[in-house]
Amino acid sequence: ETHIIYAEIDPATAKPVLKRYVCGHDCGVMINPDIVHGMTYGGIAHGIGAALYEKFSYTEDGQLESGTFMDYLLPSAMEIPSVDIVDHCTPSPLTTFGQKGSGEAGYLGAPAAIANAINDALAPLNASIETLPMSQEALFRAISAAGAGPR
Repeated sequence: ETHIIYAEIDPATAKPVLKRYVCGHDCGVMINPDIVHGMTYGGIAHGIGAALYEKFSYTEDGQLESGTFMDYLLPSAMEIPSVDIVDHCTPSPLTTFGQKGSGEAGYLGAPAAIANAINDALAPLNASIETLPMSQEALFRAISAAGAGPR
């Protein structure tokens, strides 16, 4: 599978925006393309959450701080971009109809591809970030540390 993402970051607010998202995958013969595409979209949404929002946080004595949706952020439909899916079909010789697994196609590549796109967007600001989630707060800190943020 391949994920190609174009991202922009507002240097004043550090808000990341995924402007374009393309996912190419090969799951062999698709018995039901709508289900495969739905699973791919859902996996990508989950990957966006892992890359930009979702984080379990604990106090020093081990108490969960992010136990509600007020504290544990998830992307909404507003943060999920339109996704172009490119289907490639190489039938499997090991299955009756040539199908392969497709449930992981959206999720597995999304966090790494988003991290690369975010760091590409940060490069002109001489900033980078190496941990997930790449939250707006973490991006703001990275931009400020590079001296490129608002003064």
